Amino acid sequence: MLNWKQRFQRYIKRQKKKAAIHTVFALLAAVLLIIVFRIADLQAEPVEIRDDKSRLTISMVGDMLFGRYVDRVIVPARGYESLFRHVGLYLKHSDYVTGNFDQPVTEQEGYPKADKLMHVSTGPEVAKVLKKAGFTTVNLANNHMKDFGRQGLLDTLKAFQEVNIDTVGAGYDLRDATEISYETIKGIKIATLGFSDLLPKDFQALSNRSGIAPADPDVFFRDVAKAKKNADLVIVHMHWGKEYDSGYHPRQRDLGHALIDAGADIVIGHHPHVLEPVEVYRQGVIFYSLGNFISDQGWSRTRESILAQYKIQNNGKVLLEIHPLVIREGTPKPLCRNQLYRREKIFMQVTSQPYFSEAWSRAWQRKANSLVCTIEMPAKLKQKMAK
Repeated sequence: MLNWKQRFQRYIKRQKKKAAIHTVFALLAAVLLIIVFRIADLQAEPVEIRDDKSRLTISMVGDMLFGRYVDRVIVPARGYESLFRHVGLYLKHSDYVTGNFDQPVTEQEGYPKADKLMHVSTGPEVAKVLKKAGFTTVNLANNHMKDFGRQGLLDTLKAFQEVNIDTVGAGYDLRDATEISYETIKGIKIATLGFSDLLPKDFQALSNRSGIAPADPDVFFRDVAKAKKNADLVIVHMHWGKEYDSGYHPRQRDLGHALIDAGADIVIGHHPHVLEPVEVYRQGVIFYSLGNFISDQGWSRTRESILAQYKIQNNGKVLLEIHPLVIREGTPKPLCRNQLYRREKIFMQVTSQPYFSEAWSRAWQRKANSLVCTIEMPAKLKQKMAK
């Protein structure tokens, strides 16, 4: 009769014989999972995009990083326009499109680099692609805009001027950097501004130096109030927060509330590269972080994104629509209905109320594959619409 040691040795020998079979099955299962997720990523995009009921639709996206892997690998293989192929209909059926352009344009190599660790840039042809995609304005107030010094910033301003896309948040001096962009669309005058709470060395615009507009209350209170006086709707880009933090910080909340109090109707946050919650404060809305939009960052949270829309209705209401996206090879793509886990994860990240709570159900409704929140129209815009 075998003792316990002999029985254990016999068990080990049997398992060694089965190890190869177990390994094969594990590999097959892993390959199958990869294929399933790959097929899910390749599903056709939704087509329920046209909205003839809204008076005006504003689309907003987060960080757009065209340099590095996107410029070196994806663009040579597929071209710049391929980056927008899955979201093109959303942009096409929008009246106003804006986002954060998170690097400078450089026309030549060899520009002096800023005194910082990371430097990114892209070529001037990107401006033409954004124009064709439907962008109305881009924000330049961010912590990369002077990665290649004054000349990199000047090349960027030139590239967008040539294609007639308004830039906000950076300029030849402080006065230019804080200049307000005004666009009148369907009878509604929209003002857009940009500021950055991150200011690397020598990035801040001064009266005698090019740079980016600082998130200084002495600056933005004046400019936002001016925009409110002259426009029906005020949009403020704010580059803030900490990278890869999923929750907004007290300083972001304080700045966001201060901007709404000063007259902003929409605050668009960026820089964390991951999603942060949306907050409705008074009659304004704060998107603390829209995450990435065009990016080569490859881990899960940096690939999960949204396209946010602000839809002005004729009944005194505004619809906030959240369209979940996943970024693959630098390219944003709407999620399909069978991508349940990722969709629900994104919805949990962007809604500040406890998920599936009574407060969440009061604030948000599901519409196909998107989330919708109905809010009151800002008072000045409502007065304009009533005329």
